Amino acid sequence: MDNCIMQVVGNRPQFIKLASVSREIRTRGYKEIIIHSGQHFDENMSDIFFRELDIPQPDRNLHISGGSHAEMTARIMIAIEKVILEYIPQIVIVYGDTNTTLAVALVVKKLNIPLVHIEAGPRTGNMNNPEEVNRVIIDHISDLLCTPDKSSFQNLIREGLEENAFFTGDVMYDIFVQSMKSIGQKEILKKYSVEKDKYILMTWHRQENTADRDTIQQIIELVELIDETIVCPLHPRTRNALRQFGLWNRINAVRNLHIVEPVGYLEMITLVSNCRMTLTDSGGLSKESFFAGVKCLFMANLHVWPELEESGWIYHMSKKNSFNIDFIHKAFKNNKVDSMQPNFYGDGNAAEIIVNEIEKRFNLKGCR
Repeated sequence: MDNCIMQVVGNRPQFIKLASVSREIRTRGYKEIIIHSGQHFDENMSDIFFRELDIPQPDRNLHISGGSHAEMTARIMIAIEKVILEYIPQIVIVYGDTNTTLAVALVVKKLNIPLVHIEAGPRTGNMNNPEEVNRVIIDHISDLLCTPDKSSFQNLIREGLEENAFFTGDVMYDIFVQSMKSIGQKEILKKYSVEKDKYILMTWHRQENTADRDTIQQIIELVELIDETIVCPLHPRTRNALRQFGLWNRINAVRNLHIVEPVGYLEMITLVSNCRMTLTDSGGLSKESFFAGVKCLFMANLHVWPELEESGWIYHMSKKNSFNIDFIHKAFKNNKVDSMQPNFYGDGNAAEIIVNEIEKRFNLKGCR
């Protein structure tokens, strides 16, 4: 299909990354095809992002979720191949490191269609982490690698991928800057009964943190020691794990912990921008914390954003909760930074740079 650019997404961070790129593609007059794998099927984790961020409704929803890594990847591969053969896009854009991204990348590569990977290059150095396996494979078969930061770009150079690698800046920063200009923040804080700078924002979803009872108990023990108010939009996986291991009543008994349903993007960036610190195992939220000038206690033994660790924005949760509590006390005692410092992720125009590079690399011309 002439001037057809296909984008495939499947989870919350990918919907956010899609928003600014989609806007730029449409501005230039390309025919855009959006495919949703269905990996996140809850409305608050899917549909609401399309509405809030003014993303066109997906042309197709594959409704594929659940199952093992292998099962999900295989089912998406089978479904997406049929869709790609129907549309025959000029290029396909994928985001991040999910099973959706891996499945689509494998199919696209075998069909000899140019593949663009946005948020290429992050490395944790831990191949036991499922997302790390996905990242490495996707990067090594993509035709254009758009990196969000300089360290990701250097990772790709070390792996011999410099010919296809390009530092573009981070599309998550693009949409963060754009969205913060138009949010009714006071109304959102009132909804969750919190005051600016007087609470912790917590998210918790990684497989490593929900797969066994001991790990879940360690996180609960930390939460029980925290005196400050905690707002926790709880992921369905975590909610199910707490019930499975008989720990749901225990965590609900924590007086200052407010468990809420998953929230949309605008509510999330309002909550992160007004909290005192974040407690999370999310790579996306740990970076959004930095955008908002908020320190992060990271609940995973992964080193996704090295610059943020080296500059003191991300602190890894210790197995000794006394160290974790000390970090939390310091976060509440010290002055909060008003804006992102220093600038690791571009100037808020990554989508424009990405589409410029796509046009140059693949000789595409829009209809502006």
